[in-house]
Amino acid sequence: MRIKQAGKNIKYSTITYLLKLALQFAVRLVFVRSLPLEYLGINGLFTNLLAMLSLAELGVGTAIVYSLYKPLADKDTETIKALMRLFKKAYTCIGILIIGAGLCVVPWLDWFIKGSAVADIHWFYIIFLLNTSVSYFYSYKRNLLIADQKQYINSIYQSAGQISLAVLQIISLLIYPSYWLYIILMLLVTVSENYAVAKKADRVYPYLQEKNVQSLDREIKNTIVRNTKAMIAHKIGGMAVFSTANLILAKFVGVAAVGLYSNYYLVISAANSFAGQFFSSITAGIGNLIALESNKKKAEIFKVTEFMVAWQATIVGCGFFTLFNPLVELWLGKQFLFDDAIVTCLIINFYLMYMRMAVNAFKDASGLYWNDRYKPLAETVINLAASVYLTIHYGVIGVIWGGIISTLLTCFWVEPYVLFRNSIKIKLKDYFKDYFKYAAVTLLTSVVSKWLYTKLFTEVTIINFVLGVVLCLVVTNAVWVLVFRKREEMVYLRNIARDKFGMKFF
Repeated sequence: MRIKQAGKNIKYSTITYLLKLALQFAVRLVFVRSLPLEYLGINGLFTNLLAMLSLAELGVGTAIVYSLYKPLADKDTETIKALMRLFKKAYTCIGILIIGAGLCVVPWLDWFIKGSAVADIHWFYIIFLLNTSVSYFYSYKRNLLIADQKQYINSIYQSAGQISLAVLQIISLLIYPSYWLYIILMLLVTVSENYAVAKKADRVYPYLQEKNVQSLDREIKNTIVRNTKAMIAHKIGGMAVFSTANLILAKFVGVAAVGLYSNYYLVISAANSFAGQFFSSITAGIGNLIALESNKKKAEIFKVTEFMVAWQATIVGCGFFTLFNPLVELWLGKQFLFDDAIVTCLIINFYLMYMRMAVNAFKDASGLYWNDRYKPLAETVINLAASVYLTIHYGVIGVIWGGIISTLLTCFWVEPYVLFRNSIKIKLKDYFKDYFKYAAVTLLTSVVSKWLYTKLFTEVTIINFVLGVVLCLVVTNAVWVLVFRKREEMVYLRNIARDKFGMKFF
């Protein structure tokens, strides 16, 4: 059942995501052709700034979603109703708190920006603020769908909203290139999509409309409170790593640098979001696995998941190393390129982040938020100190190195240590043996692919780029299958492909 649900979720997520991704790239292309580069930097700056304000969520959502796994598996509707009532109250308060905190930032906006003369910047910020905060008044019901292994429903609604937004923004920019209209459309679509998915959840779970809701069990409350306390630290760490780069660049380099950085980050986040779609599709299944299966089964599925993540990271990392700048050049033009040193650092940081996904998915599904509560605090201090210092002295590459350094000193070893000590019975040294094997194959395929690409193609053209993509796919998959063809994880995936999907290979 878990495999069937995961397969359905992955199928819907992949189809809708690819269409949405193509439109996002089209929107960015029209945007840079229609509006000044400073507006692109403002876009990235406000996204990061409001991600920091979302710290007000404090991990309440994550803690409650974890608490939903068991009652959903047991079909305990009374507990589900009680949890969702708590969810509603918490998210309503959070939405109001974000609006209030966000308005307090308005007088300080100019401090975040070095040398920008964009008019109406304060009003633009308020629209971004509303776009962030209104989601909390409806989105709590979305999390019930995800926890119940119905991510495919969320994917359909979410992607329909984002695809509609992309089409409307492209049309508006072509007809009337106004940043005002661009962001107002963003707000309207956000409100509409959240309202629609909330109504869908009401139809899927009609008992959510019942007025008689019992009090939440004290033990569940205590678990939520404890996990929320731990998630405060995790939210701070996540904010420091993922939501400060544009702020630091805007402050010490300028919004034009934020614009260039955000183009590369859009491509990287597209790859991360694709993986996020995959893990959103299977996380509820992992939660079910953790709740019901034996230690041996949990370890087996973790190893398979880690193997899949490493395979994906190799394919994408090799593609980035070979084709990142050609992609940006074809997409936006040579004037938007970073030099190779910056791009290489971006790829290293991407690989380190991507390879954490399996560990974090199982750690979250195991509810181990309390066990590594100090890790994100250390990560925050290291990241901010290193990023600010290195950006002041070395520019854009400094903020990337700040992220790499903080990841290696904290997340890289703490997260697997916590998971294997408290939930999945695997030796840490065995995990790192596999990790470095996977990394070595990634490095080998990346160097070989780039060498072949530079030998075969001397010009950046669409045809050469497509052939480069084929080259990377062939090299990475051929080497991966050759090196790991006899591993238990490969045998497991081959059997799944044959038995569940009718696919036969090697």
